[in-house]
Amino acid sequence: MKEIVVFDLDGTLLSGDSTKAWLTDKLKSNLLRLIAALIVTPVALPLMKFKKYKSRGASLYLWIATYGVNEEKLEYSFKNFSNNIKDITSDSLYWFEQGITEVKDHLASGRIVFIATAAPEKLANVLLESINLDIQIIGTPLQKKLGGWISGIHCRSEEKVRRLNKLDIKQPWLATYSDDIEDDLPILISAKLPYLINGNNNKIKNIKIKNLKILNWF
Repeated sequence: MKEIVVFDLDGTLLSGDSTKAWLTDKLKSNLLRLIAALIVTPVALPLMKFKKYKSRGASLYLWIATYGVNEEKLEYSFKNFSNNIKDITSDSLYWFEQGITEVKDHLASGRIVFIATAAPEKLANVLLESINLDIQIIGTPLQKKLGGWISGIHCRSEEKVRRLNKLDIKQPWLATYSDDIEDDLPILISAKLPYLINGNNNKIKNIKIKNLKILNWF
């Protein structure tokens, strides 16, 4: 059996939230979509402050950003966004070189690497393709509804473990890398070697994880 390594994406391999950055770009590029997003903000923003309901709030913005957009156009938008990050023309996002090196080192050692992310799986696939990383990804599925796209079951917290188990990946696997000690606690404690990327010191004090190592990537 090959050893398994699991990486989060946003804040772990990427410097920030890829879905938020992509949505912001899409909404700002179209005045009508932007106005619609401002109208739903009093509902969407409070939802997004609670992790349990974050995907519902995000889905409102996602639907507005993608109304009338078919799958081909959606993927084209993801590719443009991903290429801007790769070419460092994005103001808000960049890849952590140390993280990409870590992924490549695991692959070179014959290990199987998974990305487990709350970001849309379609977006995560295109992001990793843009930097020529052919690895397995589990993320939030998207589905078409009433002319736009919305999130399916949000791939976060325990759902990441459930999705990995569904692929016959059992605990404990070799290593997990994440920037969020709270939300990704289930995948961190499922690894023999848990790594926290650029961790929040206050949160680290409150949560104890055996063998936890802190890595600073920039």
